[in-house]
Amino acid sequence: MNFHNLIELMDYFKTEQDCIKYLYERRIKNNIKCPYCNCSCCSYLPKNSNRVRCKKCKSLYSVRIGTIFQDSNIPLRKWFVAMYIYLSHKKGISSYQLAKDISVTQKTAWFMLQRLRQISKDYNQSRFDGTTEIDEAYLGGSETNKHADKKNKNEKTCIIGLVNRDTKQVRAYKVISNEKENLLPKVYLNCKDKSNIFTDSYNGYDDLQKHYNHEFVKHCAGEYNRDKKTKDGRIAYKINTNSIEGFWSQLKRGLYGVYHWASNKHIQRYVNEFCYRYNTRTLQDFERFNNFLLRVENETLKYNCLIGKIYG
Repeated sequence: MNFHNLIELMDYFKTEQDCIKYLYERRIKNNIKCPYCNCSCCSYLPKNSNRVRCKKCKSLYSVRIGTIFQDSNIPLRKWFVAMYIYLSHKKGISSYQLAKDISVTQKTAWFMLQRLRQISKDYNQSRFDGTTEIDEAYLGGSETNKHADKKNKNEKTCIIGLVNRDTKQVRAYKVISNEKENLLPKVYLNCKDKSNIFTDSYNGYDDLQKHYNHEFVKHCAGEYNRDKKTKDGRIAYKINTNSIEGFWSQLKRGLYGVYHWASNKHIQRYVNEFCYRYNTRTLQDFERFNNFLLRVENETLKYNCLIGKIYG
């Protein structure tokens, strides 16, 4: 399958049955398991049906079970269009606009987007090696034009971001505050010992020198790039945080320009969205779509959990 725009996508998935069959084929590659006997033996899709039959226990079950499409009354064709738009729009798409595009309510479009953001999270647990740039950003409401009684309410959320120069991958996490007790554990979990770490001069990163080759630039003194030279005077590498700063600019333009605001409760999902698009920026749209469809396995997000007090 190869499509380069929304028209070609809709031409490929002309009917709901085309989407069901394609989802089944992608799930087979992930060793789809029966929800009743948990076996991964070959199953088949009966003609003109949305169900799969397990060859071991003979049970019939929907091809949607065990995916983000489970318990959704929205046709898969609309889901696929929403997924393609979500992945191909570099700055994201608002729930109001998506609702108009696929003819659903704004509430439904918002729930669909949150489910897509849920599976955009980074499943890779391996630690970065080589050189990693680290910085923190603050996302949330602006103090400008606020009423006096609503100012200084500490609405901004602290996000720590890590970009590896070798793999060109980014990871970003919401943290309680910018205290080192909250920042350093994220670094330890994501970066191998003795690797290169580049940050700004914030003193919360000072302890990194105990485990890493830690270098920093002094933004407060107007220093944004410094050459690290070898003994013979050649440039070994450049010390800066330009890559992670570039990611912050993309994230903020999309967050403030399209979504305008994201609550502290849901901010991690929005960060996941921009991380995934950044990490797959070299892929073509159909490649990103296929890779993303493999993520729908074993992920569900119920609406009550989404709007409840506990982050789901």
